[in-house]
Amino acid sequence: MASGLQGVDRKERVMKAKVLLVDDDAMILAGLKRHLRNQFRIETALSGEQGLKRIEENGPFAVIVSDFSMPGMNGIEFLCRVKETDPNTVRMMLTASADMSTAIQAVNEGSIFQFHPKPCPADTLGKAIQSGIEAYRKTTTHQTQFKKVQRSLAQASMIQQNLVPKSNPQVEGFDIAGKSIWCDETSGDYYDFIQPADWEQKKIGVVVADVIGHGISSALLMTTARAFFRERVLSSGSSAALVADVNQRLVRDIEDLSLFMTLFYSEIDIKERCFRWVHAGHEPAMLYDPAENSFEALGGKGLALGVKADWVYEESEKQLHTGQIILIGTDGIKEAHNKQNELFGVERSNRVIRDHAHKPAGDIIKEMFDALERFRFPVEREDDETLVVIKVL
Repeated sequence: MASGLQGVDRKERVMKAKVLLVDDDAMILAGLKRHLRNQFRIETALSGEQGLKRIEENGPFAVIVSDFSMPGMNGIEFLCRVKETDPNTVRMMLTASADMSTAIQAVNEGSIFQFHPKPCPADTLGKAIQSGIEAYRKTTTHQTQFKKVQRSLAQASMIQQNLVPKSNPQVEGFDIAGKSIWCDETSGDYYDFIQPADWEQKKIGVVVADVIGHGISSALLMTTARAFFRERVLSSGSSAALVADVNQRLVRDIEDLSLFMTLFYSEIDIKERCFRWVHAGHEPAMLYDPAENSFEALGGKGLALGVKADWVYEESEKQLHTGQIILIGTDGIKEAHNKQNELFGVERSNRVIRDHAHKPAGDIIKEMFDALERFRFPVEREDDETLVVIKVL
């Protein structure tokens, strides 16, 4: 029976919050400890230096109560050191130096939670310490929850990064590259290269999409759409039918969530050198022909995915010729802005393509993102930016 009571007592001690009292008067410390030890796990120190040692050896403490006037290191200096080493600890001051300047200095420099002049009844101090403990637990609980969210975001980011194409496709007669830069841990932008085995290297699918908004919800929708596309592409049918089927599945899943996704899906017929595409509310692709120094927008009337289940999508096509370049991007590129609130826009994008059309597709992408950085600096990136470049060799 005695051992059982000892176990209960030990558990109670573990559950009690740790409190450090610092004062150069041993009698005061002994009296406070005697009155408060049933409520808290009390430790004491006779100086600021000794208090710092206690923190190093036995911390962290939920609440630290310090005297002001102590030899060597006064209470404000001590609590400022505590603030540096463990900012979550709630700091309180108990002192006979109850003048206004001391109180102001204690609050401003030591971020004091409460200030109590001596003599302070043990009951009053006990209530103050309890309120400090509640504040400490609230802070540490929020921090624990925030760390869990950060870990979840990091894991989500890692998973999503693994869904990005590991390398650019090697396609005879074409130079193709893609890149996506995110503004957050996860992304609503999506690009993919699709080459199922039953296509026998006769064509390649290129997907570029942009989910409305940012954050986890956008990332989840992007991941879902990617899975739908990769599953559906194994079935027969035109590219318009493929997009329509994916749209129906997305509407079914997200119709009550106020989410949607713009998309540009294209297929390159490698042998026929033909470009076919379906436009679903996305930025038009841009076709640059160096021979004529001309740009042509490749768009359409398609509705964004996830809005209307029975929308009928249309397929368009364009015959390709050597030297032509196709750019498929998201609106984060065109809508990037500088500190004068000017948009990067279509003209600047076209200028980059025109100036670097002789370079490989991957280098053109690098030049585009470099130009964006120069234009935007020092403004931070506010949207995901994705670009796929297709060069006809």
